[in-house]
Amino acid sequence: MEKQATVNFKENLDAMFREFKGAHSPLGKVPPSARPENRTVLVVDDNKDYRDLVKHLLSVNHYSIMEASNGAEALEVINKQIPDLVLVDFNMPKMNGYELIQELRSNYDTRKLRIIMFTGASNRQHLKTLNMDISDFLEKPVSNAKLLESVSKAFGGTRAPAPAPAPARPAPRPADPGESVPQVIEIERFGGDPAAGGALAPEPEPGGVALQTAPVVPEEPAPVAQEPIELPQEAALPPAAPPEEQVPEIEEVFNEDTSDLELIDSAAEKKEEAQEAAGLENIKMDSPLIQMVNKILMRAVELRASDIHMEPNESRVVVRVRVDGVLRNLTTLPISIHPRLTARIKIMSSLVITERRIPQDGQFRVQIRGQKIEFRVSTLPCIKGEKIVMRVLGQSKLNSDLTSLKLTPRELKNVDGVLKSPHGLILVTGPTGSGKTTTLYTMINVLNKPDVNIMTAEDPVEYEVPNVNQVKIRPAVGLTFESTLRAFLRQDPDIMLVGEIRDLETAEIAIKASITGHLVFSTLHTNSAPGTVVRLTHMGVAPYMVAASVKMVIAQRLVRTLCPYCRTPVALSPEDRKFLTDEEIIKLKTVYHSAGCQHCHNSGYTGRMPLFEVMPVQSSEMRQLITSNSNADQLSALAIKEGMTTLREAALTAVAQGGTSMQEALKIMMG
Repeated sequence: MEKQATVNFKENLDAMFREFKGAHSPLGKVPPSARPENRTVLVVDDNKDYRDLVKHLLSVNHYSIMEASNGAEALEVINKQIPDLVLVDFNMPKMNGYELIQELRSNYDTRKLRIIMFTGASNRQHLKTLNMDISDFLEKPVSNAKLLESVSKAFGGTRAPAPAPAPARPAPRPADPGESVPQVIEIERFGGDPAAGGALAPEPEPGGVALQTAPVVPEEPAPVAQEPIELPQEAALPPAAPPEEQVPEIEEVFNEDTSDLELIDSAAEKKEEAQEAAGLENIKMDSPLIQMVNKILMRAVELRASDIHMEPNESRVVVRVRVDGVLRNLTTLPISIHPRLTARIKIMSSLVITERRIPQDGQFRVQIRGQKIEFRVSTLPCIKGEKIVMRVLGQSKLNSDLTSLKLTPRELKNVDGVLKSPHGLILVTGPTGSGKTTTLYTMINVLNKPDVNIMTAEDPVEYEVPNVNQVKIRPAVGLTFESTLRAFLRQDPDIMLVGEIRDLETAEIAIKASITGHLVFSTLHTNSAPGTVVRLTHMGVAPYMVAASVKMVIAQRLVRTLCPYCRTPVALSPEDRKFLTDEEIIKLKTVYHSAGCQHCHNSGYTGRMPLFEVMPVQSSEMRQLITSNSNADQLSALAIKEGMTTLREAALTAVAQGGTSMQEALKIMMG
């Protein structure tokens, strides 16, 4: 079998065009008697070279050609003139082939338009299960004969007869180095299984595509049947699927302009610096469904929402957002668009759009007004349909110094002192969404100097900080907290941040690292600072190791801040007095309440403020209590004696100062 060749792509396009015009080409021009009636074909593909190839192939066979580079541009073309047939690629920026077909099928004028879709090996299975009412699927790379046959079949006819076969070829002769050899150019967008034909195809050069040379004399019958062989059209058979190769994405090969993309490819993080992503607010040519999804995302970011909930009911889809820890209705949508809504979110998140039986998790990134926002997506099959929840990450600003945390003078002094220690373990505790990560990164930002090596292990990475080596935990591939911590110890670190201590192994590694000369930060889910020490001993860590390593424990919560525009003083209600001691009632002579106004969207609150319980582990008496395995009440009593402000006291102080309401304080006190 002749060895396959890889040559310059543009040169082979020219060679291909010359082959189409040549007398010996099996795809030569159709005789006038067999020419099809004038039909208009719209070619939609983001790969310009592939579009040019398909355009030329169809035009020499007397089809009128229109073209578009993506789904949104195709809709504009169709609005001006409806074609007889649409050839559409699946994977395109801005609006992919599936979304374009949904738009066409929902329009009365184009609902019966003939459509042929180009697919790839990675998505051909689940696309064929969708009820999209299309004429044919053509899996890239597709041969010229197969493309013409599919187009003719879509118009309800058969292929036009080919001209008479060319004379028999002479015996093979040595190739002249200066002679150009006709090539069959096959462009594959999606990489396939290399085992399917790895021995037959050369690896493509960077920036090029694989080319296959038609053999003159086959050596073995079986392998030759899988190659694109030039035959007279009367004897042509549907070619077997060519070997699928691992090739770069089309956007990488041709380096096309992606400045009009609003969706940042999460699977190509290494290309992000070379790509410019326009914000969602600048996209005006998308379909109504895409515009609706974009508006929901933008509105959620404007409201500083932490989560977006899309919940299907009997007759509608309820969209709610969690703002300042409380869910509130954003909008309602008709239930008829729920399948398309979930499909759009799944496409953005690289999920399987046809899988509705099991939960799926994914993520995507967008840019809104110059700010990169990441959405972590979770789908859940419910009896009314799939519910989608999106966690919004990346919209919080990183604090530059400790004063922005609003610590009391005593707490600020203690935290500032422990950060000057060269080693030890600093723990921040609280429930999910209590601001632990913000507090940790504020301290990391204070320590971020050129003379230290800072390494973090997180799930997910919520803040991207310059000069900090950040690792995203991926348990599915074995990149866990404990394995990452072990690797950190071989990276000469000065400061380490562990997103969460979840098990004994992670706790032991973190504690041993803090004892051996590293400053370690981490989090736990406990209700109080003294309870954190007890939790570590209950996990199996020796009490003496805890006493030797822990430098400080900070418990924190977030409470909603009263709107300053509609805040008014009120008397303490009898219901609230039931939960307070006499001494606390005397301190709360005046409390505040907000009725709601336009500045706070009639909620009475604007933003949230942190409450802290800072327990330094510095005195010998405190270390002795920890070593003796004392309970949380004993540790709390000693910490209060040493000056610690409890979360209950911090909440009541915030109420007395007008920072929050009594209802918000009771959530902390009862927790």
